[in-house]
Amino acid sequence: MGKATTIRMMLTLAASLAITACGFHLRGSYEMPAGLHALTLTTPGSSAALRDELALTLGRAHVSTDGGDTELEVTRELLTKQTTTVDSRAKAAEYTLIYSVDYRLQPTGSKTPGAIQSLILRRGYQYDTTNIVGKNTEEETLVQELRRDAAHQIVRQLRTWTPPADSVTPAP
Repeated sequence: MGKATTIRMMLTLAASLAITACGFHLRGSYEMPAGLHALTLTTPGSSAALRDELALTLGRAHVSTDGGDTELEVTRELLTKQTTTVDSRAKAAEYTLIYSVDYRLQPTGSKTPGAIQSLILRRGYQYDTTNIVGKNTEEETLVQELRRDAAHQIVRQLRTWTPPADSVTPAP
């Protein structure tokens, strides 16, 4: 090995150590609590796309969604579209998509339901009546991004979850 190669390897190693020592993690990599490596994921029938996004994001965090001692239940998913601005002809010129998700995390079979957590995400976009097809595609893409962002936020929030005191069984 040449001197330049050795120096390059040493610098790469030093940079890697510095990055990991400061707590840096790649986006989408999550350290989950010990009790959340397997959970039951339930969503309303109309929330299949959100369920798929959550399952994918949880899978990347090494969490199985095939069943477990904890249940992640999406209780409500709602997408609304509001007119933000109108043009001189009183036609919508800009819309805002508002995406709300309510969910709770609780031990499976718990007699007391977990507290409902809420997320509200917004995306705005310009609307051009001369390009309706393109704007419909843009809206669909924004809805997909909202679901993806909601799934990531839910998984990030799960990192801080601790089971309720009444669900912990005392050791014999």
